[in-house]
This record gives sequence, C-alpha cells and structure tokens, in this order.
Amino acid sequence: MRTIETKVYTFDELSEEAKQNAIESIRNSYYEFNEFGQWAVDDCYLFEPIHKELTEMFGEDFYEILNKDKKYKDTPLIGNNRKDIYFDCEARYRYLDCTTAMEINNDTFFLLWLGIPKEMHGIVTYNIYSKMGRYGDTSIEFDHIDCEDFTDEQNDLLNDAVDKFDEHIMTVLQNISDSIDYRFTDEAIKEDIESNEYEFLETGEQF
Repeated sequence: MRTIETKVYTFDELSEEAKQNAIESIRNSYYEFNEFGQWAVDDCYLFEPIHKELTEMFGEDFYEILNKDKKYKDTPLIGNNRKDIYFDCEARYRYLDCTTAMEINNDTFFLLWLGIPKEMHGIVTYNIYSKMGRYGDTSIEFDHIDCEDFTDEQNDLLNDAVDKFDEHIMTVLQNISDSIDYRFTDEAIKEDIESNEYEFLETGEQF
C-alpha cells in the first residue's frame, strides 16, 4: 500500500503561470457548458430604460410616483416576468423575442417615454408583438382607438415611437450579449473562483 499526499492551493497561492492555467481551464469548461444566457435574462430590470433618461424626463422622484400606493416601491416601468424570452447574439441571427415577458406597468409614462404626447393618449392603442419569421424581434404597433386615420403629424410621432422601441430592444439584446461575454473574462472567472472557493493543484489544475 502506498500513501500519496497531494498539496492543494488557493488561487492566490499559485504562481502567475499556474493562475493563468487555472483561469484558462475554467474558461474552457464554460465553453463546454454554461447557463450565462439564462442568468443574463433573469433580471427584473432587463427591459427598463436607462435610469438617467427616465429621471431627466420625469424627475428624480419618478419611481416614487410610478409606485405610489403599490406594495413594492421599486417596480420598473417595463417589467420582466421572464416568460418565453428567446434570443441569439450571433451577428447572422441576431434577434430578441421577449413579447410575452414584457410587462408595461404604466401606460401613460410608457407612451410619454416613447415620445407620444398626452393629448394623443386617449386615441392611441398599442400592441407589443413578435415580428414574423424564425428570428423575429419584438416590436410595437399603434392603432387609432376609433379606427380613424391619424394626421400626418401624428403618424410621424408614432413612427418615431416605433423606431425608439425597436432601438431599445436592440439595446437590451446588446446588454444581454455584454453580460454573457463578461462571464468569460479573467475578472469574472476570478470572481467565480473566489465565491466558489475553488482549490487547485500546483500547476493550476482544479482540484
């Protein structure tokens, strides 16, 4: 019988070369399997417009006004119920379908954010939908509540609102992509090593 002793090290105890080996080994394991996409969309504020934009438009007390008389005071303008979110970050197939997941918590603020003035709110209805096709993005369309025609000026405002919404969807997709990409960086891997208290052999191989 033989007794073999194995020395194990924390990440900080490794040599610089072994540290890099450890990082590369973990990164390669992430390429084989990860749930970073699911983590990226598991965010209550995934669809929320930029905070600075909202406060500049509606004031620093925007969320207090939005959530007045509500149980939770941090509910976003555009919520995320996390249902049926489909996306692809690859350039060739780049799309985001989040129609079911988006929850508009205040129509007035939502329409104002899109650039539609209050005087039009009584005649406008909107529908958030998925464009046709295998890689159809989520978009928005507007109709007149009385099935009448909009004026040219009103149509211009609504077309601008569609463009703004579509651009916002692409911004959300880019945020998802950035979140996933970050998980493969040295910085993120070091955070994972620390939080999971991984141990290594002298060469950097995970123990």
